[in-house]
Amino acid sequence: MVGPPKAYANAQDAVFIEDWIEVETWTSSAQDAAQLVAIARDKQGRFAVLDDYRVDADYQHVLNASGLHWLQFDGTAEKPLWADLVVNANPAVRAEDYAEVLNKPAAQLLLGPGYAVMRAEFPPAALRAAGRVIERVLVAFGGGDDRGGIEFALSTLIKNAPVNWHFVVISGGHNPRNPQLAGWIETHGQGRVSLLINPDNVATVMAGCDLAVMAGGTSIYEAAVCRLPMVLIAIADNQIRPAKAWANAGAALFLGSLHEVDAERLRLAVSKLAAADALRRDMAVKAAELVDGKGAQRLASKVIEMVSTE
Repeated sequence: MVGPPKAYANAQDAVFIEDWIEVETWTSSAQDAAQLVAIARDKQGRFAVLDDYRVDADYQHVLNASGLHWLQFDGTAEKPLWADLVVNANPAVRAEDYAEVLNKPAAQLLLGPGYAVMRAEFPPAALRAAGRVIERVLVAFGGGDDRGGIEFALSTLIKNAPVNWHFVVISGGHNPRNPQLAGWIETHGQGRVSLLINPDNVATVMAGCDLAVMAGGTSIYEAAVCRLPMVLIAIADNQIRPAKAWANAGAALFLGSLHEVDAERLRLAVSKLAAADALRRDMAVKAAELVDGKGAQRLASKVIEMVSTE
């Protein structure tokens, strides 16, 4: 592992990461790439996995010149790419989106939710039954700043939902709004809200819920593999297209961006799902068909195949 602070490491990482090398500052693409090449040579590595939006053309030119091969995660299909393997798990992406940006004739595109990488706990051993009566509602808006999405969802739903509904909030440890959220829940939560910050058992928590109100990001794939019917609200522009794709696939309802969704729209969407058992069942089945939790294994097989044929 090269780059992130070790503070991001968890117990699971220690199982498969032999050495964690922090890179405190990013001076330039060329310099960071040269450092990565030097580390690869020192470790006798021939293949790298890149997941960083800063990996631009200059960065890739350095890697190419070194003879290093790599897999690159890409969520935009807009930047020039010289990777051997390109991964985009967005359900909206198509091969033609990459026609103008691929620069390696033999590059392989690994597209769609089947390549979504999730923690080993997904899918959980015990999956929720499709169409279960709603009692627990998941509210999750990513691992960083939720932009006020969690409080908006809670303040809207807690006064309109049946009194037997309990709201389970999953928030990232780096969400700066966590103290504010905790205060809101204590004052307005009516004992019906649980706030879980970076819980260890995310899969179990999700599988124990019956409906989700969420933003975009990895959590959608996790909820999908847990067969959760989803109401989606985008908190960033890059979440809009994927959220629309989930909705078009019949696996979610997409309400729009946070700044344009009012309380009544959210209330009506949740009420619609709550009243339609068949719709929830159908959404859960379609979500599970899109994501089976085996994306990491598929990518690992592709990397092993490529390395073994060099």
